[in-house]
Amino acid sequence: MTHKSNPVGNEITCIMYGIKDAILNDSKKMIRVLVEAAKKEKFKILKSVSYAFKPHGFTAILLIQESHIAIHTYPEYNCLVFNLYSCRGPRDGRRALNFFKKAIGPKKINLRESRVKIDQNKK
Repeated sequence: MTHKSNPVGNEITCIMYGIKDAILNDSKKMIRVLVEAAKKEKFKILKSVSYAFKPHGFTAILLIQESHIAIHTYPEYNCLVFNLYSCRGPRDGRRALNFFKKAIGPKKINLRESRVKIDQNKK
């Protein structure tokens, strides 16, 4: 094996409330903001997938070399869920989250961030 990932990653899950309907229903803008957030963190984007639900709602996932960034909107509640995991290091993802929050403009957020440590003795 020639490469070893950092055994400590970072997971950020955030529920953002009070987002305008026009933003939550603009899937093109949401994808642009998500991609730009990944670039701010210098993540390498491998692929993106998205799906618009009827009558409303939207899911987008960026598969990144470091793992993933995903959002799911709930326009009926004026909110969305943002989830990011990176295996690059224990503080990774904060720049992406901060850029995304600023671009989307939630009034309130519930944030959970946790370090994910791989037990190297469990091989």
